[in-house]
Amino acid sequence: MDRTKEYCNKILSGDILAGKKVKQACQRHLNDLKRQRTKNFPYYFDNEIAEKAINFVGMLPTTDGKELHLELFQCFVIGSLYGWREDDTGYRRFNRAFISIARKNGKSFLISVIGAVALLMESVPARGRQILFTANSSKQAYLAFDQLQNGLKQVASKSPYMRRRLKILNSEIDDLDSDSKAVPLATDTSSLDGYNPTLGIIDEYHKAKTRAVYDVLKSGTIQQPNSLIAVISTSGLELNSPMHEDYEYLSKVLAGKEKAERYFALIYELDEDKEVFDQANWIKANPLMSNKVIAKTMTEQIQSDLDIAIKQNSLNSLLVKNFNRWCQASENSYIASDDWQAHEIKKKPDLNKRDVFIGVDLSKSSDLTAVSWLVPIGNSKFYVDSHAFVATKYGLDQKIKTDGIDYQTLEKLGECDITKLDSGVIDYDQVFNYIRETVGNYNLNVKGVCYDNWSFNYLLPKFEKAGYPLIEVRQGTKTLSIPTKRFKDDLFKGNIVHTENKLLAYNVNNAILKYDSNNNPMIDKARHANRIDEIASLMNAYTVGYEYYDKQEGAKADNDYYENYSFEL
Repeated sequence: MDRTKEYCNKILSGDILAGKKVKQACQRHLNDLKRQRTKNFPYYFDNEIAEKAINFVGMLPTTDGKELHLELFQCFVIGSLYGWREDDTGYRRFNRAFISIARKNGKSFLISVIGAVALLMESVPARGRQILFTANSSKQAYLAFDQLQNGLKQVASKSPYMRRRLKILNSEIDDLDSDSKAVPLATDTSSLDGYNPTLGIIDEYHKAKTRAVYDVLKSGTIQQPNSLIAVISTSGLELNSPMHEDYEYLSKVLAGKEKAERYFALIYELDEDKEVFDQANWIKANPLMSNKVIAKTMTEQIQSDLDIAIKQNSLNSLLVKNFNRWCQASENSYIASDDWQAHEIKKKPDLNKRDVFIGVDLSKSSDLTAVSWLVPIGNSKFYVDSHAFVATKYGLDQKIKTDGIDYQTLEKLGECDITKLDSGVIDYDQVFNYIRETVGNYNLNVKGVCYDNWSFNYLLPKFEKAGYPLIEVRQGTKTLSIPTKRFKDDLFKGNIVHTENKLLAYNVNNAILKYDSNNNPMIDKARHANRIDEIASLMNAYTVGYEYYDKQEGAKADNDYYENYSFEL
């Protein structure tokens, strides 16, 4: 019996309806089986170990004491995590896992049984294994731990051997034979210090603003060659989060666009939002619906929630919770994350000697100072990009925590500069020098430095002396409404392209539309801590430059008219 492979075959044959990313995960497994133990793929699948782990889980009772029936998708997860091994050592292949699934699909159960296998069955290390259940709150961390505790208590009540072996406390489960333990911990990095987990599980990771907990767990596994860090979580409404960043990366891994041989990824979701209106597609995000009895109850409950969500115009929350779709928190978002990403190009176009419109949005101590550029690249297309300058007046660590942005990592990627001034405020000289160097490096022809007049007086003389044409962009719907609408239209048409810029994408994700009394839109932010400075500076540039091609065609037409006009009487 090979239930791991059986699941893949049923998914790919269509016997079980599944979304694109689940199909890709199954195809990845089958492809890896064909190339196992080859020069470029030093891993193998040990079905005996996989089935042993699956059978062990099948022996655990449900929370109400009934005999457990494992669904095939659960066998696939357990079999994959424990069956794949390193060729040389026999250690587990996957040292990271990302399992994303809609709510009410046995997520806590899956977490608990993965922990049970690690606590009682793993042999490396032979002693002192640490299984950590972490989440954003102590209550959430205890959910899976309590389920593990409940199951093992029932096992111990029936088995003198397990009673002797296990010591089950309210906040710790000890395997006395191997001096190993399972512990629930909230995501407070100080509470994780000193642990060296064999297995670290992060539940509801979509709520995490930073990678602090993940990084602490990862650093704790450095000397654990058989370790695993597993994220098992529903998607969320916060696109500017570590989990969404991982989701985007692992979507590329599943599609074969990136390589991560030691990363297990399984993502259950609807392929399109519109599939929410067809009950037949719901199993794509809710694999527990493969059980017909459970499917009936879930369908009735979800349909009721869907009917209410439609009436209340709150579909985003339902799409996230019940269908595992990443959605922006606001129904009034300016540009959807998928739409922005759809127009990302891999390689920056040749910018040498091109015209450029530079947008500037200044701040002093809290917001970002942003510089963006709009570069016409032919065929009615614009290339856009941005760079930010980060103030640290109230401390860099505090700003990272408040904004939910790892500015230090983004500075290493070249997407921002963190001020070096002792005062912590923005160094305007640094901003000006950055613009001048960028223009010089590409020999750009500056058509306009497009600026919001607020706080620009300091830089105004510098730009005037440098000979740059200065164009003030008055803020307000009267000036920005039409460009705001047209920018989005141009993006959808493919007339605006960009390379990967995590910070710019973060700003785009934060932008919502605010309307005046005449229903004219302008970009804004839902929360004070949200950053939209880069998209604001980009809008300054676009407001001046969006008619570039129209004016070019008009000038050509005028020239052709006069060139062909007969001046003879």
